Amino acid sequence: MEFLKNKISGRIAVILISSVVLIAVGLGATIAYLMTRTPPVENTFTPVAVSCLIHEDFDTANNVKRDVSVENTGDISAYIRVAIVVNWISESGTIYGDGPILDQDYTITMTGGGWFVGSDGFYYYESPVSAGGSTTILFDAISPISGTEPEGYSLSVKIVASAIQSDPGEAVMTAWRNVTVNDDGRILPKSNSEE
Repeated sequence: MEFLKNKISGRIAVILISSVVLIAVGLGATIAYLMTRTPPVENTFTPVAVSCLIHEDFDTANNVKRDVSVENTGDISAYIRVAIVVNWISESGTIYGDGPILDQDYTITMTGGGWFVGSDGFYYYESPVSAGGSTTILFDAISPISGTEPEGYSLSVKIVASAIQSDPGEAVMTAWRNVTVNDDGRILPKSNSEE
């Protein structure tokens, strides 16, 4: 019986020693695997810049703004839109309560080349403008109609332009909700059924 006890105790000792060796080897291999390093992969992202600059001429003698176009000064192709803000303003900078009315107080001579007016009042350039490129002229002139201005006020015309990168088209339609991007890359006004 004593022999049997010694034989079982020896087997248990062998099993315990084998288990400890297996755990040590497994733990060592796991630590070695976790500590193995691969060279870092560097991802370089260059952010794009979207910006624009308004070009215009102003005839101070006749208070006429002429030849307005917009340059894409960013480094990626962009769509461009323009708001024309017209007010009566005094020399001190006071804005008259009632704004001037188109074709009653002032006129706009449009060129019509590649622009459309959205339902939101913005003028949109249909085609994406490449980096460093420029739109066609939006209008030839905005001129006051003589004798319609309130006393002490003159016509003030501000041009406000904004640009958005042209790709992806879905982003343009999300940001500018009144337009849709055509298959050929031009933006067009949304139809009533799309709004």
